[in-house]
Amino acid sequence: MHPSSPEFQSLSPFQQLVEVVAALRAPDGCPWDRKQTHQTLTPFLIEEAYECVEALELNEDPKMQEELGDLAFQVVLHAQLARERGAFDVEDVCQGIVAKMVRRHPHVFERNGELDSPAAVLQQWDQIKKLEKGEKAVTSALDGVSAGLPSLPQAALIQERAARSGFAYPDAGAAWSKLQEELAEFQAQPSENELGDVLFALVSVAHQHGIDPEAALRGTNRKFRERYQGLERRFPEGLKTESPEALVSAWRELSRESS
Repeated sequence: MHPSSPEFQSLSPFQQLVEVVAALRAPDGCPWDRKQTHQTLTPFLIEEAYECVEALELNEDPKMQEELGDLAFQVVLHAQLARERGAFDVEDVCQGIVAKMVRRHPHVFERNGELDSPAAVLQQWDQIKKLEKGEKAVTSALDGVSAGLPSLPQAALIQERAARSGFAYPDAGAAWSKLQEELAEFQAQPSENELGDVLFALVSVAHQHGIDPEAALRGTNRKFRERYQGLERRFPEGLKTESPEALVSAWRELSRESS
């Protein structure tokens, strides 16, 4: 089905995307797309997800629209690969998530009681999830935390799940005390293991203050990148040609300009 055909034009935008992906994977389609597997596409899925996150944090609607589209393309492409081997297709994916959302929101779709807070919704979600999987299938509150997540958001999610089960510091002061303890141990004996303990404790402090550590670090990375690129524009001959004092002075000026 050619994109300029009346038949294609009559389809919904989502169905047009499905048709485009199928055409790319067809025997006479794109050699690059035809060669891909779920495994070879994984880095692109991760990349698109993070580019989407960046667009959301920048709150730029045109960029958000573009990146959400790129992410949707990855979802449909993986579904097409599954369809080709007879496993499932994109309709199965949509039907599955629709059914799950309806099941896990009975307070919305069945009106079987009002939930007065997000915390109550999360508690109900966990209860329904356990019933779906069977009590014996869920042996730990941490079972749903993917080991494939990057370490920082994985640590945050682990601690969030543990806290929802009642295992958490009683207050921010206790979390800060643990961080100071881990910092002292790391300072006394720097090692990968001790640094990991410091970072995990720091995530606990962030959790106590309602701060997303991944978002916080992304923001700092973005801020550093912008200021560093400002230095490069200010010293086009290269930073190595400038004195440390000149670089520090310029950096402080850039910091004031961006605050």
